[in-house]
Amino acid sequence: MGTVRVYIIRHGETEENRQKIIQGQLDTQLNSEGEKQADLVAKALKDVPFDACYSSDLQRAVGTAQRIRVHHPGVKLQTQIMLRERYMGDMEGRVWGDFQGLILANGERRELREPESPKAVTERAMTWWNETVVGTTASCVLIVSHGGWIRLLVQGLLKHNAIRAGRGVTVGRCLNTGVSVVEIPRERGRGKLLQYGNIVHLRDEVDVVEGNADEHGIAPLVQPWT
Repeated sequence: MGTVRVYIIRHGETEENRQKIIQGQLDTQLNSEGEKQADLVAKALKDVPFDACYSSDLQRAVGTAQRIRVHHPGVKLQTQIMLRERYMGDMEGRVWGDFQGLILANGERRELREPESPKAVTERAMTWWNETVVGTTASCVLIVSHGGWIRLLVQGLLKHNAIRAGRGVTVGRCLNTGVSVVEIPRERGRGKLLQYGNIVHLRDEVDVVEGNADEHGIAPLVQPWT
């Protein structure tokens, strides 16, 4: 039977992360700290035998994936729109609470582009997972995506009993280049979340932004999942 091991990595830091600006699907790039973070996670994963590699098509994710692939030159990088961060509508490019330009002279709000709901992102992420990861012929898969997308995917898999969390593993904020690992059986069965958002590879070598504006409004799991 065997298993498939899946490494899910959040992209490195961007200047927008540092400024606490909502990015959503804005196509932002890694800053210098993000490049260092990506190099450190790449070094930590250099001996992992990846045979499939997927990334969001946004530059901050692609840039992170490319640095990881330096150690895995034989693995093709496949970019996927379905791995994009949650679309945040008119809040993209703003900090939370900044409504300048969204309020009309009479005090009313102009019609806004609504953000993608957490439920919709969960459905998008799980659809991609079920179509791409479940049943894969690969043995070790690399996925590079975004904090909100990763959190909602993992919470969705736990909630639908597709996976269970290992002892002591909890799901919350996923910091830049946080590493989550899921192991799933090749045949039907329940997988296991081995770790979530691990940044031990960063140690004290770089400064890490603690928050993530794009995870605003995502509710935590309401009970522990085992």
